[in-house]
Amino acid sequence: MSHQPGPAQPRRIPRTLAGLGGLAVCLAAVIGLAPAAQATPSPPTPSLSPVPPPPPPAAVPAHFPAWAIAAMLAATIVLSVGTTLITLALERLRWARREAAAIPEPTATRPSRDP
Repeated sequence: MSHQPGPAQPRRIPRTLAGLGGLAVCLAAVIGLAPAAQATPSPPTPSLSPVPPPPPPAAVPAHFPAWAIAAMLAATIVLSVGTTLITLALERLRWARREAAAIPEPTATRPSRDP
């Protein structure tokens, strides 16, 4: 008699252990956030000195020219179409091999010697 094992039962965590785990997570979050909350600087006191001017704006980032964007888009499309065509050709070859293997080859019979 063969016995096949059934699906594995997930291990259950006892309620006390799960509760302690939740408590530990909450305490870790509180301890982790408490020093950050205490480390915030106090607001600056107002001064009578003039406010310095804001720094000059950062340089505008360079943009790609339109021909470069068009070239990248065309290259992406060409690669995508090429990959798709290669994948289809390989799949067709595999399909033809499977079909050829599934068709039994006719066996060669010897001609009979009866007149």
